[in-house]
Amino acid sequence: MKRFFTIIFFSLFTAVFVNAQCSIDYTYYPVGVNYGLHPDTLPDGVVGQFYNQDLTFYLPLDTVSGGVFVEFTDFHITSISLPLGLTWECNNSSNACHYDPLVSQYGCVNVSGTPLVAGNYDVDVNLVATHSLSALVGTESISFSLPMTIINDTSTSSNVGFAMTNSSGCSPIVVEFANNNTGMLSYNWDFGNGNNSSSSQPADQIYSQSGEYIVSYNAVQSNAVYFLESIEITAGNCSDGALTGDPDFFYIVSDPSGIIEEVDINNQITQDFPLMINSFNSVMLNGQSITVDLYDDDSDWFSTTIEDCGSFSFIPAQQAGVWSSNGGGLSINYTVMEIPANSISVTDTVFVYGYPDTANVIYDTINTIMYTATNAFAMQWYYYNSPIPNATDTFYEPTTSGLYSVVTVNEYGCATLSENVLVVICDTAYQPIVSANGMTILMEDSALFSNTQWFDANGIIAGAIDPFYEISTEGSYYINAIDSFGCSYFSEALDVTIDVQESCNEFTWVDGITYVISNNTATYVLTNASGYDSILILNLIINVSPSVTITQNGTVLSVTPSASYLWSTGEVTQNITPTVTGWHWCIVTDANGCESEQTFYEVLHLSTSVNDMLAEQIAIYPNPTKGFLVIDTDYLIEKVRIFNVHGSVVESQLKENAIDVSNVSNGIYFIEIHTDKGLVRKKFIKN
Repeated sequence: MKRFFTIIFFSLFTAVFVNAQCSIDYTYYPVGVNYGLHPDTLPDGVVGQFYNQDLTFYLPLDTVSGGVFVEFTDFHITSISLPLGLTWECNNSSNACHYDPLVSQYGCVNVSGTPLVAGNYDVDVNLVATHSLSALVGTESISFSLPMTIINDTSTSSNVGFAMTNSSGCSPIVVEFANNNTGMLSYNWDFGNGNNSSSSQPADQIYSQSGEYIVSYNAVQSNAVYFLESIEITAGNCSDGALTGDPDFFYIVSDPSGIIEEVDINNQITQDFPLMINSFNSVMLNGQSITVDLYDDDSDWFSTTIEDCGSFSFIPAQQAGVWSSNGGGLSINYTVMEIPANSISVTDTVFVYGYPDTANVIYDTINTIMYTATNAFAMQWYYYNSPIPNATDTFYEPTTSGLYSVVTVNEYGCATLSENVLVVICDTAYQPIVSANGMTILMEDSALFSNTQWFDANGIIAGAIDPFYEISTEGSYYINAIDSFGCSYFSEALDVTIDVQESCNEFTWVDGITYVISNNTATYVLTNASGYDSILILNLIINVSPSVTITQNGTVLSVTPSASYLWSTGEVTQNITPTVTGWHWCIVTDANGCESEQTFYEVLHLSTSVNDMLAEQIAIYPNPTKGFLVIDTDYLIEKVRIFNVHGSVVESQLKENAIDVSNVSNGIYFIEIHTDKGLVRKKFIKN
């Protein structure tokens, strides 16, 4: 049994380091929430039996924290603590277990290996979340626990007498016994641990010390049975005369239930003592009395005399042998036969194994190596209670700061965990990664570091101790990050150039995007052969070109808003006095240098005259209009013409001082009204 267990365990232990790529269960979808894990508890494992379980998770896209809407951009699984013998692997290990929920909200983790120690565990999962507020508060650490139970191997061994569950293992073990023979007369258990029992179903037994324990079992089906085998009558109170010869015996043997054996007078036995009676049919003795009545037939030609030789009642002994007794005139010997009791007697063995000595881990700081001189059947190094793949030698060269331990295992599968050893290794090749989000520069994975400090070309930036920093000027920026072990790391310098731009209405930047509103968050990475060289930040102001209105007051044309001006006459003042009638235009340039479009105005008259008074007495409505344009005047209308802004005549027909312009395209038009008092021009809008 020992050898079998050793072989099995060794084959299982080698599987500790065999973990498989997990498979995502796409049928899982959390209901009522935007994230979840399936299953949300880890199934039980069994000591010494290979374990393999996939966990599918569904990542949230966003959340609301403190009334603020937050979008997630990355989740990084940093560690998972597992029971001894188990390890884990994510499906995105090629990207160091980073997950972008915008790419896919699904991911998975495979937990596999051979658990070594029974118990109830909390499996701690640690992540770093990057979100839309990381530029303000840095990345955040997230931890949650999953319950998991590792139970002992409950395999059963059985024999004709009883079965044992969990009959071998590392101390202490609790063995459950099952009786295979119910309904027996009596039981006797000896468990080998100092405990005994006479119960049909005994209580579980605890074996606290290592060793081999012999379990003895005896079950008695029935007591010994005794039978009356024969009766020999050696003497009686009778005799025959000289003429009659030997006695002529006949007898009756009975018990309280009736006659057992008899010879009647017709079958008398002619002989002298001793008289052997041995024709019994296995009379079972149970404490009853046996009565022997003996008679002699003395009848002849002259008489019919029956002689009573004696009557004797006795209780046979409950023990095998030949016994003598007398009474009632008789002396007898009787034989008792014993049928032994029926019983089952078997033994079996409980194997309880001890633990290897706790390994003494020595850390050689000079050569950066940990080792132990402990001789063990197998061993496994751990980093924060998680197994290190392929770390099964007596030594291990750590590459990362943290807590290390080693599990030693003997040939029986009993494991002992060493104390944790703190290893501090500062990776001189590591550099934090910094990036920009508009005018904010930030460090990625900031949750992994306890202290940060920003620098520029002038040295320390006072007060800039967060993983983010709002810059106000161009320059070269870098960060110093210190982890919980005191290791200090400097990032590469991030050269920041602010591209200040001001444009009218729109601006196309180096990123190829045309911006129509102001922007100070856009960034562009200027790359070189070794990666990005600097960050270009856009600081863009978009100004809107002015909207221009031209009005006429008498002979003067005026334009708004106030700015700089260019008229079709070449004049650059806000107000001009045209010398000719017809179309005039003006372009306005505001304080931001944005030019308006050409705005046109038609001068119909140059001075106050009869025409001016006539124009005041003639009105058109509605203006703007969608259909009919009504001319309100007391004068006689002789003719009407409509012109567009280009001076082309638009077809029209006057009917009862109204013109139908419903079919005219939307826009600005001029109407020329000829009356009996003169010519009037007015502007209207068709919409």
